[in-house]
Amino acid sequence: MDGFEMEGMTYLAIAYLGMILGLGIWTWTVVTRSRNLQLRIKALEDSLGLDDFESDIITSEVNDTDKK
Repeated sequence: MDGFEMEGMTYLAIAYLGMILGLGIWTWTVVTRSRNLQLRIKALEDSLGLDDFESDIITSEVNDTDKK
């Protein structure tokens, strides 16, 4: 039976392209979810009426100690 046999370099090139494509899709998904989460956090902060400094725990603690 004469089948299609890939040479080693062809197989390796296709494998690398698949890996790069997979990493690209994964990166796109992470960036999209991060942007979506950031927009949701911003909307929540806006609905609670928080300023930028009040919404960050570390800076709000520093601001509280400065006021004392």
